[in-house]
Amino acid sequence: MVSGPFLLVTGHVRTQDPERPVAEAVAVAGSRIVAVGDLASVRRRLPAGTPVLDAPFVAPGFVDSHVHVLWAGRAATRLALSSAAGAAGAMSATGGAAGASLSASGIAGASPSAGGVVGAVARFAAAHPDREWIEADFHGDGPLPSAAELESAAPGVGVVIDIKGHDALVNETALRRAGIGADTPDPPGGRIERSGDGVATGLLVEHPAVALVRAVMPDATDADRAEWIRVAQSELVRHGITTAVDPAVDAGGLRAYSDLGKTGELTARIVAMPHGVASPAVHETSRLRLGPTKIFLDGGGSLGTALLSTPWPGTDGYHGNQTVSRDELVAAVRAAPRGVGVHAVGDAAIDLVLDVIAAVRPAAPCHLIHAYLGPSAAAMTRARELGVAVSAHPALQWDFGAGLIGRLGHPRAAAANPLRSWLDAGVLVGGGSDAPGPPMSVLHGMWQARTRRVHDVDLPLGPEQAITAAEAFDLFTAGAAAVAGFGSTGRIRVGDPADLVALTVDPLTPVADELRTGRVLATIVDGVVRYSE
Repeated sequence: MVSGPFLLVTGHVRTQDPERPVAEAVAVAGSRIVAVGDLASVRRRLPAGTPVLDAPFVAPGFVDSHVHVLWAGRAATRLALSSAAGAAGAMSATGGAAGASLSASGIAGASPSAGGVVGAVARFAAAHPDREWIEADFHGDGPLPSAAELESAAPGVGVVIDIKGHDALVNETALRRAGIGADTPDPPGGRIERSGDGVATGLLVEHPAVALVRAVMPDATDADRAEWIRVAQSELVRHGITTAVDPAVDAGGLRAYSDLGKTGELTARIVAMPHGVASPAVHETSRLRLGPTKIFLDGGGSLGTALLSTPWPGTDGYHGNQTVSRDELVAAVRAAPRGVGVHAVGDAAIDLVLDVIAAVRPAAPCHLIHAYLGPSAAAMTRARELGVAVSAHPALQWDFGAGLIGRLGHPRAAAANPLRSWLDAGVLVGGGSDAPGPPMSVLHGMWQARTRRVHDVDLPLGPEQAITAAEAFDLFTAGAAAVAGFGSTGRIRVGDPADLVALTVDPLTPVADELRTGRVLATIVDGVVRYSE
């Protein structure tokens, strides 16, 4: 780590400041930018002997408007399961194994089949014989085993496989410990999947159903959460991310963030979005802010549970999952002191959010999260008129594009994640990764937004929704900073915090594929080099 009162950063500087879009050098004094311009004039603002960081390209520190920081750190303690195609695609898109350092302490294993999942869980159980619970993360689209099959992998041990942050697959021991049987009713907003004879299959759909098992599991300790944040922060800065919005943070997570903020251990700027916390107490600092309240309204497109205005193909009229009622959504929007960020994937969910915001007219800014499956032109116009922003995630389309084709057909899948349309409608859009699961790399996110490539599909999916190099760069700098509420980040301007990223590639390169092999050389937060290659 490099720390000092002065630093000179040189290279081809992309500032994101309309008044000076390009520069040769940036002068840093303490935690602030004190000069931006040509090398000779900037050098004169600094004392002799000032350390120099020279790079081919320099940009504002990247901003991720939606990355599960705590969950990314937590992944190091869990078994990582993913489809073989998804894992290979993530590696090829980022020039390295996405999140490799995060899964090092667990057992990573591709799981293209239900048998692969069972085998991976069995190996993990054998390597950790003292565990009463085993947790895994599944980000693939392949088949999953039943509760009985999962039981055979770890008899008498509770097994919980988190499916893309929404659903969960559990074994018979977990069902028994939670008291889930044939007579257990579905909780409001969730569903216990059952076989034809009424027996629970082990699949729990959406958070209210998963919570039935979570309620009987031991809670993480404050020390656990603090370590998750430390681990994930190192991954953020490795990707050049200096500001991150962490959605769905529970009371324990808010407490851990506050403690690290007080001790100065936050190396990146964090906007913590509380979930299910009425009056969170957060010790805010220059690197920690309390964000909008996170609300899960519907499911996911790749899960087949997003709330749609028309039924999902192949179902008997199923429109998707609505996790909270309209009345609950109204109450949450009214009560949230910093506004809301609402997970709304399907077009019906998007319309419902906009209806509620139009009725409540909250004073604090609100934004849609994901908003990728079939939003209408009228909804986009309403979002602009209501001042509702969108947190959009190109890496998700890279991951789920092929699966959406299978569920919805090519035309509807190609129209998903309509970045071009959102921007053309004049809506504020901030880029995010939604990691862990999708690649955290911002360079990958910009590449996908420009190319519309998805893994396992030879041609771009919906190329008419691609955006320009400048728009993709803005997505993860000024746009995401505006959504995050850190307006002084995402640009390089005198007086702003010295948050910078040094790169091997021009973020505005006309050849989008150059972003795939580009690397982050160094990341600076508040004038301190927090990462260097």
